Amino acid sequence: MIAFEAISDVGTVHGAAERLGLTQTAVTLRLKTLESELGMTLFLRSRKGMSLTEEGKALLQLCRGQRELEGQFLGQVSGANRANVSLTIIGPTSVITGRVVQNCKHLYEKYPFLSLHFRVEDHENLIELIRKGIADLAIVPPSLVPNEMDSKFIKADRYILVGSSKWKGRRLIDILENERIIDFYESDQATTKYLKHFNLEKLIKKDRLYVNNNDALIQLFMEGIGFGTLTESVAKNYIDSGQIIALNQGRTVDDSLALIWYPRPAKQPYFEDILKSIR
Repeated sequence: MIAFEAISDVGTVHGAAERLGLTQTAVTLRLKTLESELGMTLFLRSRKGMSLTEEGKALLQLCRGQRELEGQFLGQVSGANRANVSLTIIGPTSVITGRVVQNCKHLYEKYPFLSLHFRVEDHENLIELIRKGIADLAIVPPSLVPNEMDSKFIKADRYILVGSSKWKGRRLIDILENERIIDFYESDQATTKYLKHFNLEKLIKKDRLYVNNNDALIQLFMEGIGFGTLTESVAKNYIDSGQIIALNQGRTVDDSLALIWYPRPAKQPYFEDILKSIR
């Protein structure tokens, strides 16, 4: 199992052997023995390295869950939380920076042994990152929640359409027909979904622009380079200060979200608190 985890982490038998201080033959033999005992293939071999099968991904989750429980047990029986627990929470910029970090900050004091890592990802396949063991919890659209994972609904992101304060007084139809949409990246559909909700998408005539950084995006809005959507919580301070304006009479559209994780036979108190905190 140790050899299996090492291969999962580094992606090659050679790398795993170096990490463990073993020969490649020894690591290969351990893996073959494990696959034989389980009666399943755990890795797909290719020139690029080793990639986990679905069975391998499930086993990796079991390994990491077991290691986490062992750490908690050792901390409890020793009378001190000396065993650190590391968890990664992954999700879109709007949710992680605008909500999750704030929701979870009290957990550091309550659980000194807990290391929470927050990772912003706006275009990666977040479900696949959990399957590979790169993340422990992810925030995704409810329609994408896989059957093998547990989930809960969290507060939806509320989007508002914004543009430059230089455009104050312009008709919305004039802006939509003559200005560009600016989104995070090509597959970002937040602004398109917003416009479709109000039957406005047919007015768009120009190609979109992309900038995958919130500060840069807002700067372009302020300069009048284009328009787009922001979460209401992010947009509020800029609207209140007059740096940007709300378009379409400030109407908003909710984008539903779900928190997902692999099922755990016995949830530790800290994990339950994480689930309760992300809302």
